[in-house]
Amino acid sequence: MYADGEEAAVDELLADDVTWHVPGRSPIAGDFSGRAAVLRYLRFRRSLAGETMETTERGQSHHGDGVIRLADRHARVAEGDVFWRTADVYRVANGKIAEAWSVPLDHQYVEEAWAAARPRPFVYAQRVRPQDCAASTMLGHPRFLEFFEAAFIECWRDRFGRIDASLGDERSLTVGAVNVNYIGGVCCDDEIQISVSLDRITKRSITVHYEAVVDARTVAEATSRYVCLDRTGNPAPLPDAITAHRR
Repeated sequence: MYADGEEAAVDELLADDVTWHVPGRSPIAGDFSGRAAVLRYLRFRRSLAGETMETTERGQSHHGDGVIRLADRHARVAEGDVFWRTADVYRVANGKIAEAWSVPLDHQYVEEAWAAARPRPFVYAQRVRPQDCAASTMLGHPRFLEFFEAAFIECWRDRFGRIDASLGDERSLTVGAVNVNYIGGVCCDDEIQISVSLDRITKRSITVHYEAVVDARTVAEATSRYVCLDRTGNPAPLPDAITAHRR
């Protein structure tokens, strides 16, 4: 399937409530629940690699409902060749894959290699004010999240226009998950430049990657997932003009 093969055979292997886990913050990382969501993810991953991904199995063992497989993989990502090995762990129930973990053995290499597949980022700059550091001499973590939110809003405006106008009266966005890695300190009067990449746009959600830099020094990395809701608070499809940009 990763190399443009038929997906029907993969579909038959997946339980209806399957969950798929890929660690990290790269464009191919995340947790995906349900057969339809997992198949969308696999198609997305295939498209990022331009249907060039190849898998060579190196070993397999199983015990009870668990299967472990070592596999070598190769893909062409953003004009570069990427080679890596994974430990794929599967939990099987009633002859179907109920849960899967795909864990690269060289995690940092895979993170950096697949980062090249990200779309062109939007860069947002903001200077840290004294009131942002009111609790100490450093920018506090809650304020950092506000900076990421401001960067996302400006990125959205650049890509799609005003949020309220592009979503319409019947929809809104809410944060479904946030994962932040704080790397370095940020002081008053520092200018933070935040690169925002819309890693993945699905029918109802958007996964965003952030990299915050001060004077060419990365001070934080983060991912967030925004979910589209209707007026009653239930999941709703994003407008077609937004999902047309999904990869």
